[in-house]
Amino acid sequence: LANYLEEFERNAVRLGAKVYWAATPAEHNEIVLGILQRHGATKVVKSKSMLTEECHLNPYLERHGIEVTDTDLGEWIVQLRHEPPSHIVLPAIHIKKEEVGELFHERLGTEKGATDPPYLAAAARKKLREKFLDAQAGITGVNFAIAETGGLVVCTNEGNADLGVSLPKVHIACLGIEKLIPRLADLSV
Repeated sequence: LANYLEEFERNAVRLGAKVYWAATPAEHNEIVLGILQRHGATKVVKSKSMLTEECHLNPYLERHGIEVTDTDLGEWIVQLRHEPPSHIVLPAIHIKKEEVGELFHERLGTEKGATDPPYLAAAARKKLREKFLDAQAGITGVNFAIAETGGLVVCTNEGNADLGVSLPKVHIACLGIEKLIPRLADLSV
């Protein structure tokens, strides 16, 4: 593993990335904050990342004056409700559409009593697009890091991670060593 970590770093740096190492959640959060501060970023869009959830990155950044918007729809709903996610894959599964409708009415100005999922999703999409366009940095998790190439793979079913990687001027990819695979050929497994 140590060899693969060093190989990944060499190849990622060769491609233009900067690699930082953190031994603790506190160190991770300090590194992320430092990057944001160096770039003058005060508004961040973030896609689902269990590592940042485990490190409590959002409240840490918010205490330092950084506005963080979770852009995964379920994550954003629980963020608006000031709740932690209830499930690793379905963070808002415990919330009824009627509750989402009321939340969006209060926070986004949607029609009172609206419960139609396509209508609510369209309202969320509109507001989140504004957040993407306004953000100075994007933070994503990583599904796979490839030692052989120095490349990262971020999987998404909503397109939010794609926007978070490509729209803001700064992209911060947060990953644990368990995401590392040796070769590109191993990705297909």
